[in-house]
Formats: sequence, structure tokens, C-alpha cells
Amino acid sequence: MREGTTPRTEPAQACLGLMNFVQNWDEWRESLSETVRAAREIDPSEQHTVEVVEDMIDFLSERVCPGSNEERMIRAMWDHAEEDERRTLARILLRMLD
Repeated sequence: MREGTTPRTEPAQACLGLMNFVQNWDEWRESLSETVRAAREIDPSEQHTVEVVEDMIDFLSERVCPGSNEERMIRAMWDHAEEDERRTLARILLRMLD
């Protein structure tokens, strides 16, 4: 877990309204795929793409209640990962999308 953060225990009602467009695992993956395609159009380097994926996962982890078991698992791994582990997780997710 990152320094200065605490595990999220807020009730689901507090964050459900923030991301109504992400309803399930398939939609989450498609949203991430679209973001990756756009990032690669701007800068096709792996470093840039991984940074974009990290930013997106960080945003979702910070502000969105997970809507599926898969999303809960990614959030838990992300919340407990060190910086280098997050980069590895982002690379794994990229491979899953390709």
C-alpha cells in the first residue's frame, strides 16, 4: 500500500454514482482498451502506454466502487502494491487487452 493511504472501507453508496458507465468487467476492460488505443495514437511507446494504464487504474481505484469480483481483485492488488508492482500489474493488464 502506498505511504499515507489507508484501505478503503467506505460504503458502496458513497462512490456508485461516479462511474455509472462501468457496469461490469467487460465494460471496464473495453473502457481500458479504448484508453490504451488513444494513448498509443498519441505516443506508441510502451512507457507512455503503461503510464496511462497506471493513471487509469489509480483513478478507478481511488474513485470507483468495484462492480465485479474482478474489479475488486484488481483494486485490492493495486491498493497493496508497491510502485514497481503497480507497473507490472499495468503491463499484465496491457497483455490481457492485446
